[in-house]
Amino acid sequence: IGYSLETALADIIDNSIAAGALNIDIMVPPDASNRRIGILDDGIGMTHDELMNALRWGSKSPGQLRPERDLGRFGMGLKTAAFSQCRRLTVMTRQNGVTSAARWDLDFIAQKNDWLVELIDDESDVPYGDKLGHKGTLVLLENLDRLVDQEGGPLQDAEFRSRIDDT
Repeated sequence: IGYSLETALADIIDNSIAAGALNIDIMVPPDASNRRIGILDDGIGMTHDELMNALRWGSKSPGQLRPERDLGRFGMGLKTAAFSQCRRLTVMTRQNGVTSAARWDLDFIAQKNDWLVELIDDESDVPYGDKLGHKGTLVLLENLDRLVDQEGGPLQDAEFRSRIDDT
């Protein structure tokens, strides 16, 4: 899709900044056996309807008026940035004490042969979900399939950690 790991994370972080986040944490498990990246912010969060719209492909018109600090133009950034690096995107968000979570899983989509978004009822099913404050958003990239070595195989643990640290 044309994203490096760095630009993919920058695109997601831009969303956090547009949401008024003062703190943004990038979380990776201490061991490399379960490779995932969480981007957690303390921005305004989203309602359930806003989350569903954020997960919809092409959710914005380029001519739509938007806040000056909002860099989104077509409603594609979150999805393309995430899927440039992983096969599973989960977003958990909280606004006014109400939590919503949903997931795009490319393997689930292939299995069902339909573009189905999974709604998540149990917050404990989302790694790092317990770190979400009273407002904010967690974007979770799992099944990272683009961080590979020169032969196309998965990075060794040390190489994976080094790549994450460099990013």
